[in-house]
Amino acid sequence: MTNVVQNATKNQVQNPDQILEKNLHERFSFYGKNAKEWTRKCALLLPEINRLRIWEKKGFKSIYEYARILAGMSTNAVNAALWVGRKVEDKPELKKVIEEKGIGAIRPIANLATPETDKFWAEKAREMSKHTLEAYAKEFKKSCPGAKNYYQNQILFSDLNIQVKPKTAEKLQKLKGQGSWDDLMEKFINLYEQKLEENKPIPQENAKRYVPAKIKNYVLVKTNNTCAFPGCTKEYKYLHHTWRFALTKTHDPDSLIPLCKAHERLAHAGLIENENQSPESWKIKLEANKTTEKWQKVDKWVAEYRKPSS
Repeated sequence: MTNVVQNATKNQVQNPDQILEKNLHERFSFYGKNAKEWTRKCALLLPEINRLRIWEKKGFKSIYEYARILAGMSTNAVNAALWVGRKVEDKPELKKVIEEKGIGAIRPIANLATPETDKFWAEKAREMSKHTLEAYAKEFKKSCPGAKNYYQNQILFSDLNIQVKPKTAEKLQKLKGQGSWDDLMEKFINLYEQKLEENKPIPQENAKRYVPAKIKNYVLVKTNNTCAFPGCTKEYKYLHHTWRFALTKTHDPDSLIPLCKAHERLAHAGLIENENQSPESWKIKLEANKTTEKWQKVDKWVAEYRKPSS
């Protein structure tokens, strides 16, 4: 009994250094959190202060000096605040996002948003991290009516420059003969895919979370460790189950897709159309279908767990 009391007393008595460190950390974290909030508020006020030239009336040489001395803002931070301020002056919902999350949260979509789409983009900026929003905005641009013809032309006329050894170049020239490079490359791709198909492992059912090496290697060889989303050349970070592993408990090499972080986030946000088909047919959605089994049983909870902090 005595030992129990002694141990309990010992645990209650903290080392003075530990108390000091804890106190310093908590104070710094508190001040830092508040500093971020006040910096956001300053950034929102800056465009109007600049428009009314308040900095000049208060005896400062420039808006940059005003912001630096009074709010500790760098030149880059001031430029960003003024630029974004111009973009959102007629977009109240995006202004609220800036106050909640800062200027960086809406920079990827500042040029895309209009007064009519203000609410739409504000919702996306709240739901997504900056990097995921950047990926979504990039795909959104491709689907815009004004960008359609441009991207179609990019697909129809695509140049590819490669460096090969002289010996390899000579062999390729012989193989090409009187045909076209496009035909030759297509033959190579078909042969490559055929060989992959011959070695495709069978799906593993009633599986544990760990992906067997044979299936993982097969999936990664198909894209050479690259994200499978159309047009993305980033290295993969996740092996994504398009049918959701939590629902199927199956590792299927046909529906296990390597994705970079941003595109994996879009998939779990329910924003990839044709997700159950081959990645070649994927494109983004404007809104997720939140009535599906995927969303109700998996993606909703993933989104809640990953919700970006302000």
